Parts: sequence; structure tokens; C-alpha cells
Amino acid sequence: MAKSPVSLLVVLDSGLTYGLQKLLLLMLASLLPVLGVIGLVVTYESCFEHGRGILELSRFEIIAFVLFIVLERRFTYYCRLFGYSFWQGLVRLLRVLGVASLIVCVGALLSGGLTSAIEPILLQPLWLSTYLLALYLCPPAALIDHTAQNSPRADAVEPTLNTPDMESKS
Repeated sequence: MAKSPVSLLVVLDSGLTYGLQKLLLLMLASLLPVLGVIGLVVTYESCFEHGRGILELSRFEIIAFVLFIVLERRFTYYCRLFGYSFWQGLVRLLRVLGVASLIVCVGALLSGGLTSAIEPILLQPLWLSTYLLALYLCPPAALIDHTAQNSPRADAVEPTLNTPDMESKS
């Protein structure tokens, strides 16, 4: 069965749609890391709002900062394990933090309308917990084959990855 010829208007419309889709994806890919940086700066400034340094931090903020450092080290380890370059890992981290920033912004907008549902003292722990959860879920992941580690020379064998991570290949 032969295809009917496509008019010039359909070709132009399809090309315009394709171009706009790629432009929106490029904007999203560029905007998420920027939002991640903005979210980190705003979070840092909210923890040190009075300018007294470390003395003004609550216990939860101190625990959150320690967990932030631990989760960042975990992220770095997994990036090395999966063969990510420094820049690939940084962009991945900032994109995930950008998504967390969007979630925090939506939550802040919703909490403005639901002031009686959430106590104001709980907002910052929820905010910091969102970033910590994002950092926990941020590293690349795949199934690791531990059968190689059960061999007699387990100390000399590195674990192998079962699932290829396509992002590190690009």
C-alpha cells in the first residue's frame, strides 16, 4: 500500500513541533541544574539567617549537614563505580537537587494555603529532609553481581555490574 503524499504544511508543522519539543527539553535540562544551585544557596542562607555562624544551628540542621556530607561521599563513590566523569556527576547531582527544589517550592506554595495543616516549625525539617532524600536517591544504580566475590580470591575481584548505565556512556 503506497503512502499518500504529505503536504508542505504538514511537514512544516511537524518540524515546528519537533523543534519546540527539543527546545523545551533543552530548557528543562538547563533549568534543573540552575534550580539545584538556587535551592542549595537558599537552604544554606535559611540555616544561617541571623549571621551568627554555627552557633545558630539547631540539632536537626547539624544532623542534616552531617548527613548531607555523608550522602555526597556516597554519591561520589557510586559515580566512580559507574564510570561517571566529574562533570557528569555534578550535572546529575544538580539536576536531582533541581527536582527537589521544585518539590520544595510546590510544598511551600501549598503550605501557604494550608497553614493550619502543617506547623511552621516543621517546614524546615521537611525542606531539609526533601533534599536529603533526593541526595540518597541521586547516585546511579544497578544490580551488582556478588557471585564473583564468593570465589576463593574474593579480595582480588571487583564486583561487576549487571545492568549497563547508559548515562555514563554518553
